[in-house]
Amino acid sequence: MSKLDPKVWKYLLFVGIVWSMGCSLCWSQNADALRDSPRELTPPFDQQSVPELVIQFSADQRTTQRRFRIPLDEVRSTIQETLLQAWRSKLDTIDFNGLDRDSRIDWLMLSREVDHLSFQFHKDKSRDQLALRFIPFASDVIKFCSSKEHGTFLDASSSATILESIARSAESASKALGKESKDSKNDSSELDDSEPILALRASEIIDRYQRQLNDTHRYYDGYDPKYMWWCAKPFESANQAIQKYRVALRERVAGISEKDQEKIVGLPIGNDALREAIDHAWLPYSAEELIRIGERELRWCDEEFQKAANDLGCEGDWKKALELVKAKHVDPGEQPRLIRELAWEAIRFLEANDLVTVPDLAKHGWRLEMMSPEAQRVNPYFLGGENIIVSFPTNGMTHAEKLMSLKSNNIHFCRATVHHELIPGHHLQSYMLARYRPYRELFDSPFWTEGWALYWEMLLWDLQFAQSAGDRVGMLFWRRHRAARIIFSLNYQAGKWTAEECVQYLIDRVGHEPSAAAAEVRRSIMGNYGPLYQAGYMLGGLQLRTLHKELVATGRMTNRQFHDAILQENYIPFELLRLKLLNLPIEKNHKPAWRF
Repeated sequence: MSKLDPKVWKYLLFVGIVWSMGCSLCWSQNADALRDSPRELTPPFDQQSVPELVIQFSADQRTTQRRFRIPLDEVRSTIQETLLQAWRSKLDTIDFNGLDRDSRIDWLMLSREVDHLSFQFHKDKSRDQLALRFIPFASDVIKFCSSKEHGTFLDASSSATILESIARSAESASKALGKESKDSKNDSSELDDSEPILALRASEIIDRYQRQLNDTHRYYDGYDPKYMWWCAKPFESANQAIQKYRVALRERVAGISEKDQEKIVGLPIGNDALREAIDHAWLPYSAEELIRIGERELRWCDEEFQKAANDLGCEGDWKKALELVKAKHVDPGEQPRLIRELAWEAIRFLEANDLVTVPDLAKHGWRLEMMSPEAQRVNPYFLGGENIIVSFPTNGMTHAEKLMSLKSNNIHFCRATVHHELIPGHHLQSYMLARYRPYRELFDSPFWTEGWALYWEMLLWDLQFAQSAGDRVGMLFWRRHRAARIIFSLNYQAGKWTAEECVQYLIDRVGHEPSAAAAEVRRSIMGNYGPLYQAGYMLGGLQLRTLHKELVATGRMTNRQFHDAILQENYIPFELLRLKLLNLPIEKNHKPAWRF
């Protein structure tokens, strides 16, 4: 371990004691009591099972995320890095060959998760260091907030000086941005391509700094008279100056107005991080290969769309067929009734064909809610899980917004996806997740979550769940949409497409209404989803579809056995699920190799 500042060692000492003794300790406010010799952070899992290790690692991550909150804080950075190194070292000492098959799978997943978080830690740290050029007051913010964050002594007079320094620095930075903006216009020069992205990242960090400043101020406000005497006015000045600078940075460098609620803003992760994310998802493919898979599936949808359009009398014109289907919606107030009817229709179909076990409590364990107009800006369609949240026009929308929402939530689109959100989709998933191997929550993945629900759309198509050409159009719209998600999301994350290009692609290639296309891209980029989330729908579905052919089509398992087995494994990469269900060897050095 590298040589650390004494202030850092006291936190390593604390965490080491908690880990090794398993006791609840009070953090002493006396700095002299924490100046003992440092000790290594060694998780105490010598006689524990691998599932217990997964539980413990998950708890460690929650603790560090909750406890250490200040961006670019040396203490926070050292703690996170040291913990990940300790877990990596311990996992390497475990006798993999002495584990049973399920424990080997858990070890492989935990090992990959530790490596992924280590990669992400260093990538974020590097990116944040680059963004520091836009945050000249970062060290002062960290210094001011450390008294509350790390329990050190607050010198009110010194804190006032720090706050004044923050205010001056932020004000100077704002003026400098104004001068640079004028100079760039006079020189007719353009910003470097990376500048807006770094500025946007810096504005996010500044927003977190501002929250930490306010949190620290509330901690002392009204409780420490010296603090209020010295710091009340300097804090007000610092807070206002930071806010003004953050807005200026977003508008003048990142090109994003605070008043523009429609603009879609995101940070593409870049090629290196995209390759690592794909590897973390256990996929032996490049981003380019995955995009080609999406294009292949899109072509299949085109062919089937033409057949359905012919059956609707639209002479093969898929856009005309789509508009015909979009016009078929229920009256205002009738959407909840429609959703309930469609939900029970799907359940009856599953039971009639003996496809999967649906416990009675699962059948009756979901509720229906209506989505707010604000949420519909991000989710133009309904969402599901323990509840199904329905999108439909509200009286506060403009006439144009109401018409687009009606078309986007038509009867045939709903029939194609209610089962995706409820049973056998996300509601049945969430029911089973709570009852089988819940410790695997750490390995939450869109390939498992969304892939399972999308796989059922494919299987139900094969089983002729669609009763009419209109139903087929509804199912094809969503299937084409998921293929397009692979294409636009990976191109965006690689930095090849802009958000505006993604929106237009969904309008032209899939047939989205403009507002729905914008909401879809906004959700993908600004909705706190991982970079592979949108691609995970169809790619995960295709993995399950291939595995179904290997196990069910060959007679090794029935449909019910196959689907029940998947749900009882909880979150698991489908490559590892395949090794288990086909009874294939599970080796410590296993790498993604299954091409589906």
